[in-house]
Amino acid sequence: MANKAGATEKPEAINYAKKLPDAEFDVMTAIWEGTAPVNTAYLMEKVGRSKGWKASTLISFLVRLEGRGYITSEKYGKERRYRPVAEREQYIQTVTEQFVQQYHGGSFVRLMDTLYRDKSLSETDIDELLEWLKTKY
Repeated sequence: MANKAGATEKPEAINYAKKLPDAEFDVMTAIWEGTAPVNTAYLMEKVGRSKGWKASTLISFLVRLEGRGYITSEKYGKERRYRPVAEREQYIQTVTEQFVQQYHGGSFVRLMDTLYRDKSLSETDIDELLEWLKTKY
């Protein structure tokens, strides 16, 4: 929803509980990593070209992200510039908690067991995990 200056208004609240499709998450990651505001040319360079997207494909993702309240946009001359509204850490935390709940019954231990069973955790990873646990408990 745009105001008279061409800026979109911030929605009431972002629904972090709904996981973004991978392509939209890739676009959000590029926006989060950029210096706001970012434009379409920057996003094509960061993510669009490596994915083989046309500019119209990227713009479709941006429209969806804006509709979900993850970003806002403002018109500067002939281009639009985008700013993140959603907080990366909040999104990652919510999606990770949902993943652990859905696939591991909410058990951190089951998650770790799954990772270790396939030897995905190195000795260094285990040492770091033990140190982290010591600081938390």
